[in-house]
Amino acid sequence: MSKERPPLEDMTLRQLRKVASEYGISRYSRMRKSQLLEAIQEIQSQKFGTLNSSRALEAQEEVEIAKFSVVSQTYQIDNSLSLVDEGLVDLPVGYGESQIVMMPRDPEWAYAYWDVSNEQKEMFRRQGGQQLALRIYDVTDIDLDYQSPHSIQEYPCDELAREWYLPVPVSDRDYVVEIGYRCVDGRWLVLARS
Repeated sequence: MSKERPPLEDMTLRQLRKVASEYGISRYSRMRKSQLLEAIQEIQSQKFGTLNSSRALEAQEEVEIAKFSVVSQTYQIDNSLSLVDEGLVDLPVGYGESQIVMMPRDPEWAYAYWDVSNEQKEMFRRQGGQQLALRIYDVTDIDLDYQSPHSIQEYPCDELAREWYLPVPVSDRDYVVEIGYRCVDGRWLVLARS
C-alpha cells in the first residue's frame, strides 16, 4: 500500500522533482520550487481536468455496485463452506487401542493423556478393578520390565477423564506413567503404560 502524497505546496524541492520526473517534465532538475509547482499543477489540470462530472458520477456508481457484489460473493463462499462438513461422520470417542502419553510441563508438573476403550475398562472391573488410577514410577537408570522402580506415586482419577496433570516428585529424573485399576485385594491391573 503506497503512502498518500502531501499537498504539492507542502512538498520539499526533492519531492517536487520526483513528481516532475514521474510526469515527464523536461529540465525539472534546473527549475526552482515555484517553477516546479507551476509545471506540475499545469500537467495535473490537463490530465485530470478532462474528466467531466458525468464520468465521475459513473465511477462512483460502479464503486457502489462493486460493494454489493463483494458482499454477495462472500455470502456464497460462506454458504459453500458450510456444505463441506455435510455428510461427514462424527469422530469416534476412542480408537479401541489403549495407550497413555506423559509429557513434562515444567520441572514440577507433567501432563498425561490417554485413550482406553470402555470394553477394556469393563473387563478389568469384572476382574476386581475398583478405582481407576494413575501410577508414576521413577525409572532413572533402570529397566522397569526387570527391576523395581525407585519410587511409586499413585493418583486416583475419574473414570470419564482422558487427561490429568500430575505433580513430579523430584525433577531431573526419568518417569513412566501407567493407567490401571486398583483392586480391593491390592492387585494392580494395568490398562496402558507410557
